[in-house]
Amino acid sequence: MGSQIAGLLADRGIPCDLLDLRGDADAPSALAEGARERLLTLRPSPLSNPAALELIKPGNFDDDLHRLAQADWIIEAVSENLAVKRAIWSKVAAHARADAIVSTNTSGIPVATIAEALPPQLRSRFLGAHFCNPPRYVPLLEVISTPETDPEVASTISEIASTLLERGVVPAYDVPNFIANRIGAYSLMLTLKVMDESGLGSDEVDSITGYPMGRPSSATFRTLDVVGIDVFLAVVENSLAAASDEDEKAVLEPTTYIRELVERGWVGQKAGSGFYRRVKEAGKSNILTLDVDSFEYRERRHLSAPSLEVAAATEDVANRLRGLAVADDAAGHFAWRILSRTLAYSSSMVGIVAADIVSIDRAMRWGYAWESGPFATWDALGVAESVSRMQADGIAVPGWVAEIAAQNGSFYRHGPAGTTQATPQGGYAPVSQSSLP
Repeated sequence: MGSQIAGLLADRGIPCDLLDLRGDADAPSALAEGARERLLTLRPSPLSNPAALELIKPGNFDDDLHRLAQADWIIEAVSENLAVKRAIWSKVAAHARADAIVSTNTSGIPVATIAEALPPQLRSRFLGAHFCNPPRYVPLLEVISTPETDPEVASTISEIASTLLERGVVPAYDVPNFIANRIGAYSLMLTLKVMDESGLGSDEVDSITGYPMGRPSSATFRTLDVVGIDVFLAVVENSLAAASDEDEKAVLEPTTYIRELVERGWVGQKAGSGFYRRVKEAGKSNILTLDVDSFEYRERRHLSAPSLEVAAATEDVANRLRGLAVADDAAGHFAWRILSRTLAYSSSMVGIVAADIVSIDRAMRWGYAWESGPFATWDALGVAESVSRMQADGIAVPGWVAEIAAQNGSFYRHGPAGTTQATPQGGYAPVSQSSLP
């Protein structure tokens, strides 16, 4: 991930030092050099211009930390382990300029816990800047301030990221997994639990949870294979450790087959096996699907349902979601169970992971490639109708959401003066503009 962030910066003309662990005496910076060269072979390509590679200078943590004294922005992207991150920052702090901005790229470790490794004078310039993988193609950047972060530092990074790096910047609260991974982990684990209850296979579920639900074509299980099932498990366990509600804990508790896949090393695309496995048969490539009960791979199946046929022919995402959510077939029932509980959960996270609903919607669109964020989806379904249906299903919603439903209202209002968003305190607040769609 560090090399891909360097690639993103270099692609914008920014010179970078790329530092990694030290190799042997003959090739002390071999790891960083190899990571830089792999930028030319990764697919999809992290670089729009291969010549940008010349702006990335490899080095290692033992011999080259002194270079950091020339850096305006120091980005740490070592392994997702608190002890490892603290250890590297305890070394880096001695070399950072007093006016440098320093940030951690973490998928969900609270930033303030990493900041404890820094001297007090550097903590005001430290924040989380969470790039999503792969950074060239996933535009979300969550900016996470600690209580000690200087607001001007967060503002500077947000400005650089939104203009020069063309990121969709979303301010997130410093809680485990921030916004996108907190809601994304819940929605993905919920999908697994509903799959187990429904008796469908992962390939059949992917027939529902991709384009028909306004999600990427990788849907659920192909997405997990691309992300890495081991990475997903770590993210889920971050959320589980922070959960206090028993229903939330029940959804987030990893399934036995998720743990089994990690134990076997079948962690997805990088291992060659996960929920899917590509095999060669009679000289042709074929993709098989894992049966999570037998742990054997079989031919793929696609779920057939009238609502999926309608969804496939419906371009507008709001119409697609409305039609699917009310469909009286296997796909419609499955989609409603995922949508209803994900929307309710998202509303419970306002004020916990983010200050407002638009931050949550943007994080899920820009970070997880959802065509419609949770609250825009809720408006598309009709707040009053869907809340009534949720309550009939025994799904609780926060009081402020119930009040919007009682007034037959919506989460967003669009008018000549711009768009406003509902707040948990009642009333509506302006929505900040964004250069991204």
